[in-house]
Amino acid sequence: MIQVPAPRSALILYGTETGNSQDIAYELGQCLERIHFATKIRELDGVSIPDLPQYDLLVFAISTTGQGDFPSNARKFWLSLLRKKLPLSILSAVKYGLVGLCDSSYPKFNLAGRKLNKRLQQLGATSLLSPCEADEQGQEGTEGAFLEWLLLFQEQVLLNFPLQAGQTQVPAGHKLPSEWLLAKATTDDQCTSGFRNGEHIVSAKISKYSPELSFPVVLERNERVTPSDHWQDVRLLRLRAMEAINYMPGDVLALRPQNLPEDVNQIISLLDWQDMADTKLKLQSTRSMQGPDDVFDPMLRGLDSVTLRQLLTEYLDIYAVPRRSFFSKIAHFTEDEVQKERALEFTEPQYLDEYFDYATRPRRGILEVLQEFHTVKIPWQEAINTFPLLRPRQFSVASGGHLKADGFCFELLVAIVKYRTVIKRIREGVCTKYLAQLPVGTRLNVVLHTEGRFHNRLADMDRPHLLIGGGTGIAPLRSVILEKSAFVGAQATSLLIFGCRNSHSDYFFSTDWSKLESQEQSSFRVIPAFSRDQDRKIYVQDRILQHAELIREILSAPNSILVVCGSSGAMPKAVRQALKDVLASTTEAAAENYLVQLEKEGRYKQETW
Repeated sequence: MIQVPAPRSALILYGTETGNSQDIAYELGQCLERIHFATKIRELDGVSIPDLPQYDLLVFAISTTGQGDFPSNARKFWLSLLRKKLPLSILSAVKYGLVGLCDSSYPKFNLAGRKLNKRLQQLGATSLLSPCEADEQGQEGTEGAFLEWLLLFQEQVLLNFPLQAGQTQVPAGHKLPSEWLLAKATTDDQCTSGFRNGEHIVSAKISKYSPELSFPVVLERNERVTPSDHWQDVRLLRLRAMEAINYMPGDVLALRPQNLPEDVNQIISLLDWQDMADTKLKLQSTRSMQGPDDVFDPMLRGLDSVTLRQLLTEYLDIYAVPRRSFFSKIAHFTEDEVQKERALEFTEPQYLDEYFDYATRPRRGILEVLQEFHTVKIPWQEAINTFPLLRPRQFSVASGGHLKADGFCFELLVAIVKYRTVIKRIREGVCTKYLAQLPVGTRLNVVLHTEGRFHNRLADMDRPHLLIGGGTGIAPLRSVILEKSAFVGAQATSLLIFGCRNSHSDYFFSTDWSKLESQEQSSFRVIPAFSRDQDRKIYVQDRILQHAELIREILSAPNSILVVCGSSGAMPKAVRQALKDVLASTTEAAAENYLVQLEKEGRYKQETW
């Protein structure tokens, strides 16, 4: 009797905040399954170090966030990998590949990927080839760099793990079986959240489907704080918790949005899901020896007795710009050869520009794509495998001091995302569109993240602070200022350099600044940079140079803290260069070394998005 060889095994691990690395992990899994690997895809925090040598091949897809940080679902794994007691040979039998997703506009480019690669090799693991550094700012974005690397990766895998006798590579057009499917549930449990008969119902048990500790809050205020004729709608949200929550400046609240009922109904109609839309469903594995905890994303863990309507409302992102993998999936669900061929073209490297022109540049969402690819009929069983997950959005806490109300109150400053694309269509942010229409009194579930906390001790509040921010980046800086004012008093040195367009439109919290400056013996000062109030545009970096002596004085203090907050891209780079110009009493290199030293000591903090 001929013995069938056991399939080679691969574990694909991802760390992500936005879902990009998870999508890359999916493509890596598909690539390996087509050359007969048995694959598992998991988030990094979902495995332990002793699990790793059990697999023939490991593949990592990791994003870098913040100041060279690991994503929140990879930090526990990273800390466990740093344990000093780990034998330096613990991964000596491991072969791996690594993809780092990054953005070269950030100073610490791909730092998480580079640190992970170095540590894996310290523990004895062998890399099949040089890691991929997929730069979002590159000529072809992350996609181009990844696709080029993927071909080299597959070559190296086949060199190290050749196909066995009788095996051939599975063609790209052949649909691979899904690991998980939806199936009819056997329970009659009632749905606890979603939209019914047009009424908005938010479940108090959303955390049942989340590994994170969420808590309920009530929306007390949802007020526009920019004039009605201003180009951007910015809201001040006030949320009240049911119990006191300990938070500090730099913490963020994660809110999970919901899709609007009229758009959910459109998807149901487009895909002919009307008969199944309100039927109770559950997750079902197609593989033996898999339990509920093995589901590919923790957001879906324990999901049962849920309807398609609920999934489309609370869990699946129907507005996201589709990634190439989405087109490869829907190509299997149409009998129309023209639309099938067009969908597959968007997945091929030679047609990357066409994909960018169709999806990325005009920010065309999945709902629009399905309206245009009208012959696509996704089986309801495959819904969770086809649509990306609707991920929570994070907002910096803007409250502090007396506004915390002993931990019961949170304030957020939220810019409502709405813009016109190159094809003249209006696009709106999924979460901010949802938040903008919420009435006061709505109950939500939120998660507090403390990884980016600026200070871990109230004693740090007594130190001199240089705070630089623009736009809604003022939110975490306000938290610092209010916290200092409440616990240290007005005598604590704080210099705020804040950039916005106009003094009358988006000079956020100006009343707070006036009150603080007018206090007796106040050491708080604000220097605004209004870019549109005069003919020549003035930015925060200009104000830094204009007040060089004052800034040098603050930064030269042995315990001073520097915090920069605002949009990613040009602003952080321009601020850093201005700071180097201010500090360059000897050479620019010496000034850069000084800033690097501040970063190492935890005294230079940057929050960008």
